Amino acid sequence: MPGEFRPDSVNNMPIEYFLTPDQLWSDAKDVIKSEISLQNFNTWFNSSSGVSLDDETFKISVPNKFTAEWLKNRFNQAIVKAVACCLGTSRKIEYVIGNSNDPISPVGNTPVKTTTGADSEPAATIKTDSVDFESNLNLRYLFDNFVVGDSNQFPHAAAKAVAEAPMQTKYNPLYIYGGSGLGKTHLVQAIGNEATANFSNLKVLYVTSEKFTNDFIDAIARKKTLEFARSYRSVDLLLLDDIQFFTGKEATQEQFFHTFNALYQAGKQIVLTSDRPPRDIKGLEERLLSRFQCGLVTDIQPPDLETRTAILNMIVKLQGLSIPPEVVAYIANNVTRNIRELEGSIIRLNAYGSLNGRKIDIQFAQEILKGTFTAGKEISIKSITENVADYYRINPDHLKSKRKTAELVRARQVAMYICRKYTTNSLKKIGEEFGGRDHSTVIHAISTVEDNLDSDFNLKSAVDSLEAAIKS
Repeated sequence: MPGEFRPDSVNNMPIEYFLTPDQLWSDAKDVIKSEISLQNFNTWFNSSSGVSLDDETFKISVPNKFTAEWLKNRFNQAIVKAVACCLGTSRKIEYVIGNSNDPISPVGNTPVKTTTGADSEPAATIKTDSVDFESNLNLRYLFDNFVVGDSNQFPHAAAKAVAEAPMQTKYNPLYIYGGSGLGKTHLVQAIGNEATANFSNLKVLYVTSEKFTNDFIDAIARKKTLEFARSYRSVDLLLLDDIQFFTGKEATQEQFFHTFNALYQAGKQIVLTSDRPPRDIKGLEERLLSRFQCGLVTDIQPPDLETRTAILNMIVKLQGLSIPPEVVAYIANNVTRNIRELEGSIIRLNAYGSLNGRKIDIQFAQEILKGTFTAGKEISIKSITENVADYYRINPDHLKSKRKTAELVRARQVAMYICRKYTTNSLKKIGEEFGGRDHSTVIHAISTVEDNLDSDFNLKSAVDSLEAAIKS
């Protein structure tokens, strides 16, 4: 039984000498039973037994392939730990499906072999050992520390669904878009970490579009493009961040197109992120854009005040800091669009407080952070509209009208761009405030300004002047 003393060796004989496979499995099951629900234990473990134990492998007999897959995908980590606890050393685990003439196909990427014995019918073995694979996942990004609010509730739910049943949902590909610093990377990495925890044999890969491009360029230089293709097309769950940076890279787009097709047709899961919806990414091939939209496209909006406050409290808790509620409220009221800025404000305060031996209170926070945002100043759609109308010397009401003169269109686009950047209003709300326009019109306006800021001096001058005005 677990906790019962057994000598590690007697006369140099290993502990397994004293245990039959079934005794070991009985002890291991007692350990597992204390860690999972009784319902799960009765459903998946009662009909199993230990059948073979040697220096490398412990084999467990299960009644069918489905049970083998479920134990391997859901409970393998607990089984490995329990066996090691009872045995005093780790073993590879194999699930043997006995007394079956049905052909057994591989689970995921795991090889399956059949064995025959003198007094037994063919049995299938599903091995759990696998080649090491670098997933590029950061364990910091989990669903447990992702704060859910109205602004991200739907993409969070979709991400959880994919993580719990990769390759089984209709969300393939899952395409998540939103502004910088709103949590897209956190969400896709959380998918990878959760899926890896739930399905130990799943091959998960997280990459940025920049890394994919660099890997492809390196493969070309080393004349190993076939190896590159095989590597990327062998994964079960591909998480690709910032797809918009594929714009203008024709060869990379061509390679990704074939990678996407290979994974999709094999039923593998694809998750993509971008700073804008597919149709607003200029410079991407039409065939890629159409594929991005064949699954689920969802966006993350800037967090509202309540969500920003909850995020700050989570950051404070995770870092083990002591920040007064009034300081948290001060930051939440002034950093309105970017979660990274919320975290940066906390880090800045803590660093200055530690270096100067100062207690963090509201006066200290205002002193340290006053240069990073405009304290207490509310930036609204109304104030932006008035500033834009004043700059372009037009009537504010004309920005909400149906008139489409070149000057009005430009002013309206600039106003929508600044509203999106400096307020927490949704695309729908911004559109409503500018004459009941739909969110696609707002997206087009924002993209037009973003695409021309670097090349249009007059536009950049206008935006810079207006941003300075609304923040002053």
